[in-house]
Amino acid sequence: MKANPRLLYKVFRPDLRLVIPLFQRPYVWTEDDQWAPLWEDVVATYDRLDTDTPPHFLGAIVLEQRPGELGTLEVREVIDGQQRLTTLQILITALRDSYVVHDLSTRLGRTLTKKLENDVDYATTPEERYKLWPTNQDRAAFRQVLDGVYRVSEPPARAVGIVGAYRFFRMQIDLLIAPCRTPDDIATVLDRLTEVLLEHLELVVIDLGEDDNAQVIFESLNARGTPLRASDLIKNALFRTLQSRRGTDVEALYTQYWQQFETEYWREEIRVGRLHRPRLDIFVGYFLTVLLRREILAHQLFPSARTYFAGDHARATEFLMELARYGRTYEGLDTGSLASPVERASLTRLGIADTSTIRPPLLWLFANASGAERERAVVLLESFLVRRSLCRLTPKNYNRLFLELLKELASGDGPVDVIVQDLLVRQTSESGLWPTDGQVTRSLTTLPMYRLIKGPRLQQLLLALDAGLTTDRTEPGHTHTKLSVDHLMPQSWESSWPITASDDAEAEAARREEVLHTIGNLTLVTGKLNAALSNRAWHDKRADILRNSALSLNRALPEVWDCAAIEARSNALAALSNVLWPRPDDAVTGTIEHGDQVLTPDRDTARESSPRRASAVRTRELRKDGTTRYQGQRRDIAAHVRSVFRDLPVGAFLSTGQISKTPSAQYPADDPVSTGAVQYRLFPPNGSACTIPGIEGAIEQGVRGGRKVTE
Repeated sequence: MKANPRLLYKVFRPDLRLVIPLFQRPYVWTEDDQWAPLWEDVVATYDRLDTDTPPHFLGAIVLEQRPGELGTLEVREVIDGQQRLTTLQILITALRDSYVVHDLSTRLGRTLTKKLENDVDYATTPEERYKLWPTNQDRAAFRQVLDGVYRVSEPPARAVGIVGAYRFFRMQIDLLIAPCRTPDDIATVLDRLTEVLLEHLELVVIDLGEDDNAQVIFESLNARGTPLRASDLIKNALFRTLQSRRGTDVEALYTQYWQQFETEYWREEIRVGRLHRPRLDIFVGYFLTVLLRREILAHQLFPSARTYFAGDHARATEFLMELARYGRTYEGLDTGSLASPVERASLTRLGIADTSTIRPPLLWLFANASGAERERAVVLLESFLVRRSLCRLTPKNYNRLFLELLKELASGDGPVDVIVQDLLVRQTSESGLWPTDGQVTRSLTTLPMYRLIKGPRLQQLLLALDAGLTTDRTEPGHTHTKLSVDHLMPQSWESSWPITASDDAEAEAARREEVLHTIGNLTLVTGKLNAALSNRAWHDKRADILRNSALSLNRALPEVWDCAAIEARSNALAALSNVLWPRPDDAVTGTIEHGDQVLTPDRDTARESSPRRASAVRTRELRKDGTTRYQGQRRDIAAHVRSVFRDLPVGAFLSTGQISKTPSAQYPADDPVSTGAVQYRLFPPNGSACTIPGIEGAIEQGVRGGRKVTE
């Protein structure tokens, strides 16, 4: 390895051609991050040109010599520095075109063309005319810029990449010469700028020797400049391995197998948890999981792939071919083009479970199986995951379970649907239990699904239930992308849904709170209809829904909507769920304890309800002995305190301990409120008065508590 400082005119010397491997990533530099800082450096050097200052250092590039025939151009492959070299070529082109546009011909100006093009006597092919030859994705734009296409025709205002860089530098040069009054003044400025570029900008050129490992050096330099994606590193290592065997047509392999990944579809950033990652990197993670039969985390993508083919030409070829095959499968899955109508419906409903761990087995199934067996296998996976999701069972060991499934599928020991069913039905742990009909019914009729399930997943669940209610006599469905979840009994029900005098007000209020967010009280309507319905009385609300909604989910709403109606609808939708997502008879039956369920909300509901309503949210566990235990968020302590004092005379005093231990609908005897929480409400920490209607904080004989002051 040799490292030497080189001024720009020596980097782009007459007898040298710089080639960027076709498997390197395309040009990615941008104005804010690279073009503008580079131009500022150029202008700063321009301003101090008359002083005795050293050249401005632009960084290092790494080159590897390519073998060539006698009499041909010397060729160097760019291992690192392609973004910098491409940008400098574009800047030189912009400066050359400024001379041409102003009809100027100077010695320095004519030199610029020699730094862009090789002598025609040495060029045996059209592309050898260019001193720098970029990766294939950038070649069209690069040729347009260097051939002068944008010299007189204005580049698009929002141009990016190579054309965007050319436009930026032309504009900056135009601003620099704007004060000039005569052609001679313009020539002086352009010559001075040319001198800066060619004789006062310096790169360190690292030439690799025969024993230097280009791939290792490429990886070690990855931290410099714009970070490479894992898929970029894999591509580079993969094609360097293929290139290592003489006679391999690397460009043909690239075109046949990798070029499909060089589209906007694969570059699109996809949200994964809290992060955004390129779709190609996400797919590569799934592919490696399928290939290696083990979980591959994001930071393990490149090391795992590199270790797999590790300089082995045959393995690298196999890796590339399989990657391309699974890539076509992934895209077909994503677009639905590979799936049957039944499979497309299942893949959509799998969104209810919201787990990416199922993707590798699905990728294997659609790449290696077909027909009725595959269709049934997908339906089984859907039923298993959706049932577990409805019962709020943990997904924490899905990675282990689906890796086991991958191994069994790859063994080829039987039809794929039988393999899937046999594995799932024999699961006995809490992380693999396949819920029974009764367990699904219990969850859907008691759990506050609106609070527990994210909006998009809840919408998919309701859409699936609506589709289950649709018959062959129903009109074709419509697009549901703009539907929103609506509470049939509104969250703020007090104003338009008063409790009648004949009811036990406290018991009725508590019952309403229990059923308010269950599946039976939820439906889908358009956003405009949702806003119009608001908290209106049921008679008007029902009429408006029946008049405007085309969903089967809304056609059978009864004339009376109360807690009993909500519970009945929850039971009906639970029964429908058991039909939509059937469970094999031979699946292991286990019990679901309260601790097995994930009863923390996976959605932010703080902005979707009033503070009072949010504080009343709770979940309940029906114990085997018939008692109820309440879990979850804080309940309404004020309602509890009012309930405790309700039958006591005005002036009655109770200590905070007595208030805590007295049961109410909010806090039953087996789940009492803490004395600290009661004291907090009676004696607010900011020194203000108690805000519970009819109650004041009081101290008697040194004991803190509450006193009833009004009925």
